[in-house]
Amino acid sequence: MASYFSLGVGQLWDELQQMQATGLYWTHLDKKPDVSLWCRQVLGAQAEDTQVALVTLGESPSELLNGLDESGPKRLPLFSLPATPQAISRLPSDLNRALKLNNHLLVLGVSARTWQQHMNEHATHLWLAQMAAWLRQKKCGLLVVSYGAGGEALRMQLQHEHRSLMGLARLRHQQESHRYQLVFWGNQKGLSANQELTLEPSASGWQLAASEQPPTPSINDEHQFLCQESVLQGSRPLSEHWQLFTDNRGLAEAGLNTQSATLIFALQYNRDIEEVARQLHQLRHHCGKSIKLIVREVGVSLRQADERLLLACGANLVVSHHVPLSRFLVQLEGLQGQRFARHVPADITPLIDALIPLKLKGVLRLEPFCTAVTELMTHPLVATDTKGVLVAIQPVAGLKAAQALTLCRLNRMGDLATVADDTLFMFLFSCSINDVNLALGHIFKLPVAAVILQHHAWHQDLQILTELRNIRRRQPSNWLPPKLVAKLQANVSQVLDERRQPQAISLPLFRG
Repeated sequence: MASYFSLGVGQLWDELQQMQATGLYWTHLDKKPDVSLWCRQVLGAQAEDTQVALVTLGESPSELLNGLDESGPKRLPLFSLPATPQAISRLPSDLNRALKLNNHLLVLGVSARTWQQHMNEHATHLWLAQMAAWLRQKKCGLLVVSYGAGGEALRMQLQHEHRSLMGLARLRHQQESHRYQLVFWGNQKGLSANQELTLEPSASGWQLAASEQPPTPSINDEHQFLCQESVLQGSRPLSEHWQLFTDNRGLAEAGLNTQSATLIFALQYNRDIEEVARQLHQLRHHCGKSIKLIVREVGVSLRQADERLLLACGANLVVSHHVPLSRFLVQLEGLQGQRFARHVPADITPLIDALIPLKLKGVLRLEPFCTAVTELMTHPLVATDTKGVLVAIQPVAGLKAAQALTLCRLNRMGDLATVADDTLFMFLFSCSINDVNLALGHIFKLPVAAVILQHHAWHQDLQILTELRNIRRRQPSNWLPPKLVAKLQANVSQVLDERRQPQAISLPLFRG
């Protein structure tokens, strides 16, 4: 008598795919075309003498068996029931009459929409409890395979049914990959929960993606630290387990030969962000989930999009330059033993295009400035109200906006500036509203107080679009208080009055 049945997913660990012989399990697939491959792999994974039966609700069982080869059980009874609440509730009694149940694996295929139409939350709870008790009595296992729209609603409903269900999982599409979300899964090897893996389809069924498979253990490098030397701020290697590198490129090349070591990259200049992101992306896909990738700022202030790009490319942690070295080392200790859990797309280009969509920087004329910022505000891949900040700057008395513009250093990709009506306008890409003063301090060569009398910032998309329309019409919104405007005008008049006025001088004409 079999003690367990298998899902048949290639390279997947037994703890996540073995089904206890008397257990009730539920898997959901978002796409109906994937169901046929899923059922074929489950049936094909069973031994020839395994007693299996396939039951469907509201459709023919043959639709789920297209392409089934000779592998698996020798005998496969097929049953089709009408999609009604009565048929679902009578399933145990119908199977008792049709089969001599003893250590069977029962597979039930049903559309998620059909189930939700006929079985509410209370009815599902009662049915699961009834089926779990019946399966233990008959020494049989049941795998429910649901499919189609409504998978998230089913997951939210079934995740509370752990008293009856021994396993709950979902296969869904995410960009170009198939993500296998394991809510919980229990068998004779223990209980696993909250795991997400990438599966790939093959001729024989689904299998674990190569990026998810742990590398062959040849060396134990979990306690090794590979670090760019500027990260330690002049300190020597902390122990014999630390290895220092003069640049990030050498560090990345050495990291390709590691499995679970900790790699610490230094980020000193804004122009190096994309290069570091590509290095992280390569290491994450080459070395797998166990390697720890950390980025520490040593001379640049990262903005929101920069940090999101590094995390999306596989970084475990991005540390600000404000964090002292002692606290940074404590954060490193907290990462040890952890396994990277987020999904990293195979192609880095869409990530860079989505998080760094504005390929401009520097001073622009008024119309190109407004056009570039307007296109960014309507970019579909960038989150709402996180695209950046539009800043209107009023220079100090006696300094024109065009003169203040010459004091700017716009080094970041996406930072733009223009002049309209003697007001300096800047767009700071992916800058938080709370970091505007810090950003302006980096942009101007002189102290901010010596250049800027007052500034106003807009960070919401709708506010920025409204202000851009006003700028184009040469009608900037009145963001300066009236009293301050009058004071500015008075200061300018006073400065003009204090200047020495030219006087005409008549020179005598000398005759030789």
